[in-house]
Amino acid sequence: MTPALLVLVVVLALVMAFYNGFHDASNAVSTAITTRSLRESTALVMASLLNLLGALLCMMLLSVTASWAVELLGLRRLTESTAGAPDVLGAGLVAILLATLTWEVMTWAFGMPSSTWHAFYGGAVGASLAIGAAAAWDRLVTMLVVSVVGPLLAAGLSYLLMRGLLALARDERVRVGHLRFAQTVSAGAVATGHGLSDARLPLAVIVVALSVSGTSGGASLAMMSAVAVALAAGTLLGGRRIIRTIGRRLTDLNVAQGLAAESSAVIAMSVAIFGHDSPVSSSHGLAASVVGAGVARGPRHVHWNVARTMVLVWVATPIVTAVLGAAVAGVLLELRLG
Repeated sequence: MTPALLVLVVVLALVMAFYNGFHDASNAVSTAITTRSLRESTALVMASLLNLLGALLCMMLLSVTASWAVELLGLRRLTESTAGAPDVLGAGLVAILLATLTWEVMTWAFGMPSSTWHAFYGGAVGASLAIGAAAAWDRLVTMLVVSVVGPLLAAGLSYLLMRGLLALARDERVRVGHLRFAQTVSAGAVATGHGLSDARLPLAVIVVALSVSGTSGGASLAMMSAVAVALAAGTLLGGRRIIRTIGRRLTDLNVAQGLAAESSAVIAMSVAIFGHDSPVSSSHGLAASVVGAGVARGPRHVHWNVARTMVLVWVATPIVTAVLGAAVAGVLLELRLG
């Protein structure tokens, strides 16, 4: 891979890390801001610092190798098909990253939460097919299964937790202040979990690019800190459009709902990350948890038109990014051959 192409891949991966934080800031702070458990500025600073902490913890816990990165990204067949042509692999990575970023910007513009993982995997399938490599259909199927099971698990847990909190609320010793404090803790856990989960994606892309280019491990170690800082910086700025969707447009959120939603999202993320070491969408988990907590109060408390639109966006994510990935990869290959 040429130095220029390597730099482009690294820059795009860092931009993806930044925009992932910007896009997904809502996961940790939307409920706490809406229920006034935290001021918006305080919530974003807290989420930013805990995203940074989570990202750094992720990198300390991981054995960061090229093999790990390739498996995580589902690029084993693509790397094997382009073994003698590192520039073609580089073009594929650029296409995947551009497809992912394009979808992230589009969903932010509409104020809809979406999964960076799903966008990346969709882009990887499209770019692989355009290059003539075998697509990682097994990884895509696994992602689709997780995308169904994960939100259902989170929504179910949130429903049960909310029912428990409604019963607990009858006890006069339980005050709103106690729930607000607990919600602050759960919001912090979501932010840390997001850093743990989503820092892996841009880091793995950079590790693959550096490995193909024959760059030393010391450089990838420096990139770990850059990814963590980029993720935290994006979170600090916050995607307020999506914060409004989860906090206000999806349901009329109260403190108990926010606590139930965040707690169930953390449990679902923990099971996926530590139990199965599989990518999980914190966006899907929290949004589904908000719906589950709303249903526990009564179906009329959920704005179902917004929920339907959100699910349609989730379904469209890998399809649109696959088309975008294929189109961008095709253009890049034409330019290279020309």
